[in-house]
Amino acid sequence: MKKISWIFSVTAVCALLSCVTINIYFPAEEVRNAADRIVNEVWGERNAQPAESQPEAKPTPGAGSWLRLLGPAPVYAAQDIDVSTPEIRAIKEAMKQRKTALRPLLQDGQIGLDADGLLAIRDLAGLDLRSRSQAKRLVGEENSDRLRLYREIARANDFPDKAGEVQGIFADSWRQQAPRGWYLQDRSGAWQRK
Repeated sequence: MKKISWIFSVTAVCALLSCVTINIYFPAEEVRNAADRIVNEVWGERNAQPAESQPEAKPTPGAGSWLRLLGPAPVYAAQDIDVSTPEIRAIKEAMKQRKTALRPLLQDGQIGLDADGLLAIRDLAGLDLRSRSQAKRLVGEENSDRLRLYREIARANDFPDKAGEVQGIFADSWRQQAPRGWYLQDRSGAWQRK
């Protein structure tokens, strides 16, 4: 009987020590860093690079009490964000090519950035019919490419259901890196010059 209880005790301790919890999370900070780099690369001429943030400190297993050694140990997995797929590179290149035509429209206030980080027609007064048509086409193409970029980043990094979160992070970056004088739209639909 003593031998059976000893075997049971050793088995129970081994079972407890072998438990591991793996925390898989959406890498928001890594996506934010990638967004800042991409926005800066696409728009260029940024005064200062966004500062790389330090990764969040993860608790060490067993910290605080020796009893924690008996329970499941959390394991954290950092994820490198892949923004170098051929599709992503092609989208970025198309956006870079378009920026020369978009910049004057953004600086003059005909178009601006909406709350979702997409371009929106603000006021086409003062433009001839051909220029209005071109502005609408450019906004449509840019927004299409931005949405494709978010979906492709989410797909390439194995979180395809998080394209909306990627877009939200990019929206912050587009708006923060917009030069002074551009128009930004808030959630209520009101436009303000940055």
